[in-house]
Amino acid sequence: MALKRQPPTDVLIVKFQALGDVLRTTSLLEPLRRRGPCRIWWLTKDDALALLEGNPFLEGAFAMRLDDPAAAARMARRLAGRFDLVLSLEEHAAAAGVARTACRGELVGVTVESGRLGYTPSSAPYYGMSLLNRDADGGLKTANALKAANRRSYAALWLKILGLRPAPGKPGPVLRLAGRDRAAARRLAGRPALRGKKAALAFNFGAGPRWPAKQVSEGKAARILVAAGRAFGRPLLLLGGKDAGEILRNRRIAAAASRLDPLIRPLLTPRLPLRSFAGLLEPCAAMVSTDSLPLHLAAALGVPAVALVGPTSASELDFRGRGRALLPSGGCSCFYAALCARARPCLDDIPERAVVAALRRCL
Repeated sequence: MALKRQPPTDVLIVKFQALGDVLRTTSLLEPLRRRGPCRIWWLTKDDALALLEGNPFLEGAFAMRLDDPAAAARMARRLAGRFDLVLSLEEHAAAAGVARTACRGELVGVTVESGRLGYTPSSAPYYGMSLLNRDADGGLKTANALKAANRRSYAALWLKILGLRPAPGKPGPVLRLAGRDRAAARRLAGRPALRGKKAALAFNFGAGPRWPAKQVSEGKAARILVAAGRAFGRPLLLLGGKDAGEILRNRRIAAAASRLDPLIRPLLTPRLPLRSFAGLLEPCAAMVSTDSLPLHLAAALGVPAVALVGPTSASELDFRGRGRALLPSGGCSCFYAALCARARPCLDDIPERAVVAALRRCL
């Protein structure tokens, strides 16, 4: 579709979670601005504001708790009738309700009627693949089939829906870091393990609580670290540390890698604010990651990345020409399932040599 209203336009993007999805949605900002003069605001959650800070294409951002009806009512009153175009991209009744109230023109995306979520026909190329597209029996066979058949990236899907042209060059997510965001990286660079001439390789083997099936096993993670350490002789950064469970898991992975090869000593990253975490990733030579926030951070920062993809859609990922996705040779039997049904995770079928080969193409 082509957007109905012509600029100048006041635009609101409503996107709260997950953080990686918020970040990759920023790839739409420059194309919206290049369409013609417009002012763009964003409605999200507090945690996501750090991803939008300093974005040159945004007028500003609002934060709201989705689980607070009073906060949603206040935000609806504050934003009522202010926007010519609203991109309603959150599958939540409170968010969709505020989006509807804020719109004085065209709404694209998630809708809510009598507490029931749906989506505008214009947004069917994306939301037809979502949990909102239920079959008559309540299942997701049609949505999953569409998802499996899709060959467009997330950004390409939405650019097509909105009738927008891509930004020039290699467009992607937008994240602007400041000097203070890089301070943690400078401190870490002072450690003996990072004083060499070669930039580090970063590794993220975790996943958010919604998608445990995205994780590789601890043993597989250790073997990948050893293979990469032997192949490239670079410092190895093991990313993570947002909660105690992830910290402990990374410690076990690092210890397992050192047991396999005492010369391999991955460096565990400390618990950091989100923007400092991005500052730590920015100087890395390349990254290996599951389909999660660090992968989208790498795209925004121009860090080449190798993605280990199992239950989610590899086609939706955009590497800006600097990376690639690796999938299990037989595919993933847990497509869009939160938990892996196999005793041995599907992602463990990806050979270490394939990861090393993909990294070599990135360097």
